[in-house]
Amino acid sequence: MYSGCCGLKPIDEVLGTLLDSVHVGIVVIDSDNCIISFNRMAGEMLGQDAEGRIGTSILLCHPERAEPGVLKMIEQMKNGELKDYEGWVNFAGRMLYEYIYPLWDDDGNYSGAVAELHDAVEKAEYLKSQGDWMAPEMHGLGESAPRSPR
Repeated sequence: MYSGCCGLKPIDEVLGTLLDSVHVGIVVIDSDNCIISFNRMAGEMLGQDAEGRIGTSILLCHPERAEPGVLKMIEQMKNGELKDYEGWVNFAGRMLYEYIYPLWDDDGNYSGAVAELHDAVEKAEYLKSQGDWMAPEMHGLGESAPRSPR
């Protein structure tokens, strides 16, 4: 891994800039379900304080009633039963498409997971126009709101 030579910036600084510059929401958790990266775009898409989510449990990004499903998905990724997940999210009226996949170290051990959130309004409109659309349940409000990170 690059450690900073030739007057170049350290990799963590460059990666932080990269993650905050892409037009995709990115949330990364470690093997203990702790958020280690929550980029600016994920914060915008989910109406969250991105920096405030770092160092907290991924479970707090979901309503309490969703915990069993989130834990089940993580466990299925850890044991290799679930290779990835993709699906629609209607977050407070904003149509998102998410991809979630596990991260593995060189020895094949589960290291965590990545969630990519893509703004998908145009994709949803296209599917509606084709008659091939079933709107997902709305999340992010009331009983479906994320919990406070603290």
